[in-house]
Amino acid sequence: MSVVDLGGGVSWVHESFPETHGHIHVSVYLVDAPEGAILMDSGSFHHRQRLADRIHDATAGRGIGAIILSHSDYPHSGNIPAFRQDWGDFEIVASCGDPDLQGLPYARRTKIGDVTEVLGRRFVVLDPPLADRNHTTWVYDETSRTLFVADGFGALHAPGASHVDWGRLPEEGRAEGVHEFHAQTLPWLRYADPDRVMGALHAMLEQHPPAWIAPIHGPPIAEPDVPRYMADLNTALTRIAERD
Repeated sequence: MSVVDLGGGVSWVHESFPETHGHIHVSVYLVDAPEGAILMDSGSFHHRQRLADRIHDATAGRGIGAIILSHSDYPHSGNIPAFRQDWGDFEIVASCGDPDLQGLPYARRTKIGDVTEVLGRRFVVLDPPLADRNHTTWVYDETSRTLFVADGFGALHAPGASHVDWGRLPEEGRAEGVHEFHAQTLPWLRYADPDRVMGALHAMLEQHPPAWIAPIHGPPIAEPDVPRYMADLNTALTRIAERD
């Protein structure tokens, strides 16, 4: 299944493709709001038609009424023009510092710390401890307790394990998948203090406890599996900082 119900009105819509040392996801998430469907990021244009078909089916042909954009690089924003052609001038909520310069003149800008309402559903805009670009934000959905984390909390995985959440990936290679993803995707971690990064993450999870952590480049992580993922992430950050 390429559309997975996570509960609380949130669905995981995903594609997977080969990357160095494993396969990687490009996911989006559908959120059912009182006034329509919200899409978390738009996915990569490489997977445009497959994602559009799945969104069309999951929304019974209605499409989306808004996109909440974590940041504006192509794996996250590349399908916005095509989706606007498909489903009209839906609202775009973005954290970019200057929407005009970043090609999003029609976006409603958000800021870190905002509590914003989109199509009748409330979200908290958070400052991400793990990000690959400036003006990235994470978003916490208060209704479902889902934490949408853009490029954080990713993981590479075996080719045949594309449709399961992180806790159901084969245990062999799972920790290495967390390490390889962050080593490849966030090169600045070589210069970061792992204890400070992990401290910031633990503080965020304590303040906004997630039923699901929902990354774009990895399978979602269920609440019971978060401690195991955090332990693997701590090991990965330490290895990266030590240039292992």
